[in-house]
Amino acid sequence: MPPKSKGKATKGVKQQQKRNIAESQAEEKYRKAALEVDMPKEHLVPWRDMTWQGKADNEGLKQKLWDLEKLLEQAREDKRDMHEEMTRQYQELQKQTAAHSQCLEAKVKSLQEQLASRLQESQQTQETATQALAERDRTIAQLQGRLDAMEREYEKIRHGSLDLVLAKMAEASQHREKVRTTIAVEHKEHLQEFSLSPLDI
Repeated sequence: MPPKSKGKATKGVKQQQKRNIAESQAEEKYRKAALEVDMPKEHLVPWRDMTWQGKADNEGLKQKLWDLEKLLEQAREDKRDMHEEMTRQYQELQKQTAAHSQCLEAKVKSLQEQLASRLQESQQTQETATQALAERDRTIAQLQGRLDAMEREYEKIRHGSLDLVLAKMAEASQHREKVRTTIAVEHKEHLQEFSLSPLDI
């Protein structure tokens, strides 16, 4: 029996030791927990200040973010307005360019028509001048032919007249010679009637 008691006693001691260890561990945990609870209380004020600073910084960041969003929205509006203005100016420039182009095309067409008309008039004038020159040349040739014919006819007439005049002059000369001879004979006969010699006279 005594050995059984001893075994029970040993078992009890061990259990007691376990309880003591558990109590020691519990006290240690309690003491650590108490320390951990006391530590935040000591550092509460700095953490609270840091929290307020964080909140203030957060509000400042929110304000900056809001300001940046406003600036971004304004920039987008400005960009949209600028784009609309540039689009309007581009469309206006396109209209002006199209109108100017149409005006230039109309001027070019008008000038081309005027040039074609002037070329046609010039061609007609040149043809008329060519025809007039040809007609003049024909007229000059005809007149020159007539003049040559007249000169030839005049030459014939002149030679004929000259021959006729010479013939008449020769005939007149012969007639005068006959008359003179007849008169000389008659004078000679008259002188002889009066017994005069022509040599005496």
